[in-house]
Amino acid sequence: MKSVLELKNVKKKIGRKEIIKGISLDVQPGEVFGFLGPNGAGKTTTIRMIVGLIGITDGDIIVDGNSVRNNHGEALKKIGAIVENPEFYKFMSGYDNLKQYARMYQGITKEKIEEVVEFVGLTKSIHQKVKTYSLGMRQRLGLAQCLLHDPKLLILDEPTNGLDPAGIREIRDHLKKLTKEKGMAVLVSSHLLSEMEMMCDRFAILQHGEIIEVQSVHETQTEENASTYLLEVGNVASIQNWIERTEGISLEGKLVKVEKPKQELPDIIKVLVEMDVDIYTVIPQSKTLEERFLEKTAAQGGY
Repeated sequence: MKSVLELKNVKKKIGRKEIIKGISLDVQPGEVFGFLGPNGAGKTTTIRMIVGLIGITDGDIIVDGNSVRNNHGEALKKIGAIVENPEFYKFMSGYDNLKQYARMYQGITKEKIEEVVEFVGLTKSIHQKVKTYSLGMRQRLGLAQCLLHDPKLLILDEPTNGLDPAGIREIRDHLKKLTKEKGMAVLVSSHLLSEMEMMCDRFAILQHGEIIEVQSVHETQTEENASTYLLEVGNVASIQNWIERTEGISLEGKLVKVEKPKQELPDIIKVLVEMDVDIYTVIPQSKTLEERFLEKTAAQGGY
């Protein structure tokens, strides 16, 4: 499948300081891809290069086959973006703001504006002045603005900042709908681990201007990646001595905790069966996104 977004060894220097140190990645159609990292890691700087707000020192960025460096105008036509906070004319209505933005592109009809307004759930308030909007409503209006010209790539920089739980869930639901129904590629940046885990398909861990690793969020949910198992067994007291003298075996409440590779698990179970211990359940415990993130960043000098 052809990538909607490709970063090819992208670098950014400001003076003598190298801010972005050779980032390479790709984002596929129908995928929500996350930039995960602490403040100052280089997330917003990279996004600004993608949307052409600052220049690229070295490397290239390709958006739907168009180079940001060499074919800037065509590349930007394929992008809808909110970098930091969406800004509007507050004395105008949400609808009039969208009409103003629509003038930048050819062929955006009244019907198209109404379609995106309905999609983001602003039909009832679209004719109210923006100064009366809540933060969540402004975020939805920003999303509507981004979607007017049917971009191939949607970029949202810290989209859940300042939103309440209901607003965060709305943004998440909109992104899922866009990727499933329209096949759009979405790039989201955040430092909130829990939100990235619920929102994204893949994510890149970014630190000090470098990508440490690109991982699939869904790996956290697979048994293949488990390195810890909890065993619900009968008569734990009868194997107390065995637990204490066996490396990698401990008690967690009334469960036996096994911290060993998957291939060693059958031997552990066999030993317990030979000791006449009943085994009711084996529960694999995969590493959470937070555990994997902290593990990777600690290896690179900490969060």
